[in-house]
Amino acid sequence: MPAWGIIPDSPALYWAGKGLRAKSVPRTRSSYVARINVQYSFTKLVIYKPILNFELNDPKGMVGRRLHRIGLDIKRDAQAQAGFKTGALKKSIKLEHRGHVNGQTLRIGSSLHYALAHHEGTKPHIITPNPPNKVLQFSKGPRIIRTSVVRHPGTRANRYLSDQLRRHIR
Repeated sequence: MPAWGIIPDSPALYWAGKGLRAKSVPRTRSSYVARINVQYSFTKLVIYKPILNFELNDPKGMVGRRLHRIGLDIKRDAQAQAGFKTGALKKSIKLEHRGHVNGQTLRIGSSLHYALAHHEGTKPHIITPNPPNKVLQFSKGPRIIRTSVVRHPGTRANRYLSDQLRRHIR
């Protein structure tokens, strides 16, 4: 049966089609464009509450499937925007979708210790070794540098999660 219980040969569809043909944009090479707004109103509608709760609050319901698709898009685009040095941050971005009695939640993020610093950026700061009597060692190109203090210039924020959330949720 067609959507909304409308029979293909019904008089309502015949007259709607006739109205469209009369008001449509002139034909251009075997196609024409028409716009129609259809409104439905229901009287004495009975909604079975468990089914409604399933569709609204369960991740497998209609709302949940749509929300999950949006979450996957946000995760994919956040992984593309995240900085890439070793690829660990991109791989660690996960999506968690849960349904509750009063709604659904999506959690997208990373559990890496430096993920927040990458997202929010850092101010200039001093790095010292732990324990204090040791030295820091790192390489810069072919050189190996040993020092007791590093004055880090800070990092710019890369808001890979909040940028994608704003982009996908309008």
